[in-house]
Amino acid sequence: MPKFHFEIVDGYKIEDPVGLECKNEEQAKSVAQDIARQIAIDLVGTQSRTIVVIDDDGREILKIPSKT
Repeated sequence: MPKFHFEIVDGYKIEDPVGLECKNEEQAKSVAQDIARQIAIDLVGTQSRTIVVIDDDGREILKIPSKT
């Protein structure tokens, strides 16, 4: 199974060195949406963050802003 990395960016980048195995890009996108949704809940009223999904080849495949 391919591995995807979910980085959090808010002016600084919090890298995900371990990553998560997902069946495909669609599942990785779903995981990223869940992460963004949880960040928005946890950080109400603060600066928004962006979840950046990186595939195992180092390519950025998606950016999802968390909604605050």
